[in-house]
Amino acid sequence: MTIGVLHRVEELADRDENYTPKNFIPFKRLIPLTELIAAAMGIENLYAKQVWETYYKLVNSLGNEYNILLNVPKENIEAIVNQRIADLIIKNREGKIKISPGFDGVYGKIILEEPEKEEKHPKQLGQSSLDAYL
Repeated sequence: MTIGVLHRVEELADRDENYTPKNFIPFKRLIPLTELIAAAMGIENLYAKQVWETYYKLVNSLGNEYNILLNVPKENIEAIVNQRIADLIIKNREGKIKISPGFDGVYGKIILEEPEKEEKHPKQLGQSSLDAYL
């Protein structure tokens, strides 16, 4: 029998597998503010003038980007920009935004709405039975 790496890890471990320190700060996954603004406006170009005007309006009024993404109340954000942008910022904060994964150097994209599900039995086009021509 060969003893593997996992055996050695267990031998060296000094705490349980699910241990978290007392002052543990949870991990946060944030999408950049410019990407949220562009997605809310339906603009694909992150360098569009309208995206950056909105970005600077938010940052100049509410503080730095991290503060906006993590702390600023929704009401304060809505006072500066439209509700769609404010909703996306809050969803981002709560981790409720879905992202289609990227590949081969292509970044993932924000998914705002679920694609419509296809019918199980799509309508048939053309002839429905052989009896139609008898």
